[in-house]
Order: sequence, then structure tokens, then C-alpha cells
Amino acid sequence: MASDSNLKNNQFRVVLPVIFTFGASLVFFQGNAHADDTNVTANTAVTTTQTSDNQQSSNYQNANVALMTAQAVQTHAAEQTANTDPNKGAVDISAENAQNVANAPAVDTQPNVSTNQISNTQADPENGTASTTVSGAGNINTNGLSARNVQFLESIHQGAVDGWKQFGVLPSLTGAQAIIESGWGQSALTTQGHNLFGIKGSYNGQSVTMPTYEYYGGRYVQINDAFRAYPSNYESIVDHGRFLKENSRYSNLIGQKDYQTVTRLIRQDGYATDPQYTNTLNRVIRQYNLTAWDQEAFNDNINTGHIDNVSVQGDNLKVEGWHATNNYDQSMHHFIILLDGNTKQELYRQEVPGTYRQDVQNVYPNAKISGWGGFSLTVPNSANFAGKAIQVVSRYTKNTNGEPNGGDDLWFNSVNLNTNAGYLDNFNIDAATNTLNINGWHATDQSAGKDHHFIILYDATKNRELGRYEVNSAIRNDVAKVYNVYNAGKSGFNLQVNISPALIGDNNQVISRYSNATNGEGNYVDYWFAPKTFNANQSYLDKIEISDNQVHVSGWQAADASVKQQNHFVILYDATTHREIARKQVSNVSRPDVQRAYPNIANAGKSGFDVTFDFNRAAYAGHQLQVISRYSDANNGEGNRTDAWFTPTTVPSNNQGFLDSFVVKNGEVTVTGWQATDQSYNQKNHFVILYDATTHREIARQQVTNLDRPDVQKAYPSIYNSAKSGFKAAFKLDSSLIGHEIQVVSRYSDANNGEGNRTDFWFNAIKLPQNLY
Repeated sequence: MASDSNLKNNQFRVVLPVIFTFGASLVFFQGNAHADDTNVTANTAVTTTQTSDNQQSSNYQNANVALMTAQAVQTHAAEQTANTDPNKGAVDISAENAQNVANAPAVDTQPNVSTNQISNTQADPENGTASTTVSGAGNINTNGLSARNVQFLESIHQGAVDGWKQFGVLPSLTGAQAIIESGWGQSALTTQGHNLFGIKGSYNGQSVTMPTYEYYGGRYVQINDAFRAYPSNYESIVDHGRFLKENSRYSNLIGQKDYQTVTRLIRQDGYATDPQYTNTLNRVIRQYNLTAWDQEAFNDNINTGHIDNVSVQGDNLKVEGWHATNNYDQSMHHFIILLDGNTKQELYRQEVPGTYRQDVQNVYPNAKISGWGGFSLTVPNSANFAGKAIQVVSRYTKNTNGEPNGGDDLWFNSVNLNTNAGYLDNFNIDAATNTLNINGWHATDQSAGKDHHFIILYDATKNRELGRYEVNSAIRNDVAKVYNVYNAGKSGFNLQVNISPALIGDNNQVISRYSNATNGEGNYVDYWFAPKTFNANQSYLDKIEISDNQVHVSGWQAADASVKQQNHFVILYDATTHREIARKQVSNVSRPDVQRAYPNIANAGKSGFDVTFDFNRAAYAGHQLQVISRYSDANNGEGNRTDAWFTPTTVPSNNQGFLDSFVVKNGEVTVTGWQATDQSYNQKNHFVILYDATTHREIARQQVTNLDRPDVQKAYPSIYNSAKSGFKAAFKLDSSLIGHEIQVVSRYSDANNGEGNRTDFWFNAIKLPQNLY
């Protein structure tokens, strides 16, 4: 590409915008926050949904949606016994439909999702300045090309020819560069802004911002930059010619008719740094015979034109463009004829007055008619045009009825009036009203003649319809400003659906349908919005208080699944031994603070819990205690369930000790003292160990029977064994220990040999005297 940094990327190979797609990841963080009026922080550690007693699966959903071409999938209306009239308030999902969905198996298919289909607004001439009639791509070689690539060549054909006539840029060069730099029109810049050549800046004030790379400080840095956005590929092609014409470095190639000369010069002038750029261009030109466009441009027999606009504007079809030709005299009449592009059946014809086009006059000053060849036609729109491929024919003739007689016809490529676009503004649960709120818009040319607007709720997991509801289309002036579509100004819809268990857990889709039948069948056009699963699960543990004989916990769990799983349990779990301690079924407590923070979770307003368990603290001293909040569809808390596992808390434990005496006499040492510890509840074997701190070796150990210590109980009444925590032991001493540092260790263990799980108290070391007797 050209090295002008303010206009284009500075490398030959087009720098495509970097677009990243991230799969959804859920990460739970614990924070020291409570639910209040301004902020609620969830501290859920693990969230699972269990569908059977022995099989758990993550309830996280991948947020990526696989897009598919919209299909006319017929969904059959079921008899409704509940409210189905939106004019009477929130509508219901019938019990019959809910039961049918509940009983249906899941279907392993990708959901059908519509993508916005916008009418093409460019129609290049099918027959132009060549002496023989040619296709929209001209007389080039299209053998082996896909239909999409042929359409791309058709979209750049006229612009390449006009680039020669206006700026002297060889069409074969332009065509080859467009193919290479846009990747046959599939680059992100092309699909989003019809920018085939990566030209930066804006075009008529329009631009698109894309990530790209620039070379700064010896390395490439990714930045966001503005690139020109064009109405169609035609404008991008012509602007490319203007770019080369206005940059003096390329002046030597302007007007050159030999493609090999031009491809050599553009590389030589610095447009690209790739040493193979010229060879690449030449190969593409030869492979597709793009020199046919050169010969077409050199031909002086002018019969060309351009469609600037074919679109629906309000209740009218608007057609604008121009037709310049040498085969014309002032006795002729100018007709615009509209055909069905597929059947070639004539739909409409009308004689039009000339609309002066100075831009056309400047390019074709020698044509018999050019400047006055502009036309603008407004036709009342009807179902006759809706959804059709409209082909425009511009005709100069001496006959007043528009039949051929002298003059020229110019047949433009068909323009599809099949815009089908939509957007879901809101598809969320409202905890305050206990409803699912749906609103958005659906604008389509094919709505003409289809006066019944339905919103259909569809379970994409089970491939079953949940309900359909006829709505009154709402005014959407914002949509009308963006889309020139038949019903754009009145394309909105609003619907409230009472929350039902049928809405929870599966992929739910909204389908907007225009139909000519009162039941929504017959002839219809659909827009399928991306599916959504209502399985939000947020929670927070406000408080856990552990005393000697009780545990008090309070917090909240807001979960959409609670609509289906209406039994709420709080479970105490020993995370150290992986065993459940206790569970209690609770009544939910009102939590308006949670509802303010999470207004789109079904039970947020009543998601709180506050419960007290009987608890033996000593039995679990030092263990990791975990609280689980659970919604279940079973009375015992099993079955299908949704959990919130809170971060474990260590059960407090106390370990105190004191060495009352250390007496050496007659070659032995007698020790007395006490160790009071909560862990003695489970570690019932009490040992006193004599340890050589000088050599780091155990000397001896002795299992002892605990002695009464009422004094210790008075000092430490909350420690489990304080009343009977005393010990007394005597050990023989070897003369080799004289002068060594000796430590006494008091140990409680769950093993008969004093190993296993144990709790020690190490007393300060004492140096043995020189005389052990």
C-alpha cells in the first residue's frame, strides 16, 4: 500500500483489524462486602447444578453464539388456557406448554439465530460501454469462482471502469489490488465499511474505528485508528483512483494503458514494500483476464450509469441514479422500469424528468446525454415489491409508452429489498414484578401485507414453543433513522411474561414474527434472536458465629433456579473430613438490598437466610467449616439442586500448657504440668515426650493418665479438657545427656503410639546439670 502515513497503512499486505472473540469465563472472588443499597458482592466459591444423586455438572454457559442463516422454521401454536393477551397485562405460559417442554428431551442442535440482513444498495450496470452485452462482472474470466467472489467482482466492475474515465487509473490494476487487499471483499474493513484498500481517515464524514498495527520506536504497536467508511464498494474503488491521482508520487502511472508497466511503476513508486507485489498483481490480472475491463474503459461508445439508491423510505420505494449514453437525441423519453430480478416480470414503469448531475457531466462531457441523465423516482411501496430482487432498467426511447425505439437500455444488477433486521433491547427477568420483560424491534421489508405481529417464546434446548402472543407494534423513530425499511418506524415490541419454571435452565429464544394469519401461521417472516439461559446464581455469607455449642449463619443466595427448585436448605459441611455435619430447611428472608443490586435475578428480593445449628465446637476444633446454601426440587434437599459454596472458616481451637516442675534426682527427671486443648476431644491419647534439643532426638515418651486441674478450669473454662488436663511423668537419664538442652513435649494424639493426628505443646528447654544424682 501507499506509504502516506496519514492516509494508508504502510505495508503491501493489507493490515486487517484484529478482532478477538473470548469464550465466557466465570471467576468467583471473595470480598469483605455485604449486600446494601449500593453494592452487593458475591462470594460464592463453587456453584453447581445436580441433576441426579450421583452426577454433577457445571451450570456455566458458554456465551458464544453460533450464527446460522435464518430459516423459516414453523412453530405450531398450542391451545392456551392462560392469559395470552398483552393488552391485559403480563401474559402466562400455559400449563400445557410448560408440561410439554418439561417432558421433552434435550435436542443436540445449534440454536437458529438470525443475523441482520440488509438490502444491497448498489446496482452496477449489467450492460455498459462495450459493444456487446456483458454480465455485471464484464468479459473477464470467472471460471471456477464461487458465487460470492463473482458478486464481489460485479460490485467493483463499474467503479474500476469509472476510475479510468475520471482519474486515468487502469481498471485491471484497480481490480487486482481490490482482490488482493480486501481478500475478495472478506476483510473486516470491507465487511464493516466497504473499505477495500485500508485508506485511513473519513469519507463524507463517515469512518469506522478498528484495531491496527503501527511501527513505533522500533516495534509494532497495536492502536485503534479511524478508517474511511463507504456506502458501497463502488465508492471505495473510485476513491482509490482519486487517491492515486492526487498523490504526485504516482503521477507516472496515470493514463498508462499497459498493465505490466503500471504494476511495475506502482511498486517502484513505493505503494508496497513486498518485492513480489508486481508479480502478484500480474498473476491476478492474467488469471482473471482483468484486461477486459481495460478494453471496456478504452471504448468510446458510452452507455453507462450508476444506481445511487434503491431503498424503502417510509411508505415509498425510492430509486435514484444516472444514465449517460451517446445514443440519444432530444426527441427521446426517459423511462425507469422496475422488474422482478428473478422472474424478469415487469412490476412498474414510469417516465422521469431529467435531474441534473454536474458530477456526471464532468466525467462524461462528450456524451449526448450525461448531466441531464440523472433520475429520481418515488413509487408507493406495496407487497408487490416486498422481499423481491428489484432490477432497474433505464431506457431512452422515442415511444411515449416506454417501449424500445432508438436509444439505449441500461440494465442494472438487481437490488434485494429483503432487509430483515432486529435487536433485543431487553430480555431479562424483573425481580420486582416477577416477570420476564421482553422489548426490542424487528424491521423487515417483508412485513408488507403481514399485519399480525407475534412474539414467540421458544425453548431452543427442547425445540418446543412455550407461547406466542400477538403484540401491537410500537413506534420506533430511532430505527427509522437508521434503516430505510418498510416498517422501520413502527417495528417495536414490548411484552411481559409471568415467571414460570419452564423459563429456567434451558436456552430460551425470542422470535419476532410478521404473519398474514391471525394465528401466526400462513405466510410469515421471522427474526430469531440469540438464545439466553436464565441460570444466574449470586450469593454472600454475611455472618458465621461459632460458639461452644452453636453455629449461627446468615446471608443470601439469589438464583433463577429457585423458581424450579423451591426448597431452600442451608448445610454445614466439614471441609476437612469431607462430610456433611447438618442441614436445615429454611424460609427465605426479605432482602431488598439484594434486589436493588441484582434486579434481574428471579428471587433476589427474597433470597436471605438466617439459621442456627446445634454444634459441638470441640469436636470440630481446627477443622474447615463450610456453609452451603442450596435450592432443591426435593423435600430432602437432594434431587435437582443449585448450590452456593461459601469460603470455609476454621473452627476456633485453643491449646494452652504450662510446665509446673522439672526435677532431676537419682538419675531421673520427674516432670509435672498441664496441657488443655480442644483437639483432645478427638485426640484422646495423652503422651509426655522427653526431647534432646541439643541433638534433635527424642529420648523417650510415656503415655499418661490425665489428672484433675480445677485451677486450669477456672483459668480456661472454654477449653474442652481444662478440668482434667494435668500430667506427671518420670524418665531415666543417661550420663551422656549431661549438659544437654532438654525439652518436654505434651502431646494429644488419635493414635495409640502417639503419632497420627496430634496436637503438641512444646515447653521451654532446660539444661541438665552436671550431676544427675
